[in-house]
Amino acid sequence: MTTCPVRVLRSDDVDAVARLWRESALSIGVEADIVSEVAEYRERLEAEWKRTWRVYVACDASGIAGFMAFEPEASWLRQLFVAPARKGAGIGSSLLDVVKREMPEGFWLRTSVANGAARRFYEKQGLRNTGEFPHAHLPVTVVRYQWSRERP
Repeated sequence: MTTCPVRVLRSDDVDAVARLWRESALSIGVEADIVSEVAEYRERLEAEWKRTWRVYVACDASGIAGFMAFEPEASWLRQLFVAPARKGAGIGSSLLDVVKREMPEGFWLRTSVANGAARRFYEKQGLRNTGEFPHAHLPVTVVRYQWSRERP
């Protein structure tokens, strides 16, 4: 596994993150008709980043290899995506480590029931499946995961 430095999103990263977000969403089997165009991902990223999201990127020699966004006030990890060609290189773990550090009291996230790779990753990282629910806006079922630091 390669170490991939994680840093705060900069405005000149937004286009690359929007492309990675769409590419990754398509790679995990999300139906193409519910995946937005790159411009829509860019608009959403910029709007949410200005409003409530804290966004970090993981970089390597080829550029941005992954990103994550979270809302500390809601203890919600909103997005975590890794470039398809970089999966399995420890990038997701590096990003998740930042979330655990930034929200030490715990957080929750959701992912598609059909995304078996993400589900295995979150469970391996110590997150607990707390149930399945219909997505509020999309025609998919999601799994909710919870992470909390173990207390002695």
